[in-house]
Amino acid sequence: MLENGIKPKNLPIKIWNGIQISEEVRKAIEDENLMSLGGVFGDRNAGDPIEYDHLTLIDGGETVEITVFNRGIALFTQHDERIRRIHRVLARLDKK
Repeated sequence: MLENGIKPKNLPIKIWNGIQISEEVRKAIEDENLMSLGGVFGDRNAGDPIEYDHLTLIDGGETVEITVFNRGIALFTQHDERIRRIHRVLARLDKK
């Protein structure tokens, strides 16, 4: 959450490498084809505080960055299958 003027660069970062990434998460990334989804999604102005997710996927020489603002709100207000796909992967990562 971006509260009280917090900038994304000041948020804690979670990093998973190689074997730290469960088979379930790897399968979800592949099943949801996230390597094809780079970009910014959601609405930065839809909530206060701002919910912020940023995912960087690196597979071999390819890097994809995905940012989602206010994911929970976007899931209910935007009928965007890409946000649902991202959510399904992030929900698995949140369990770890």
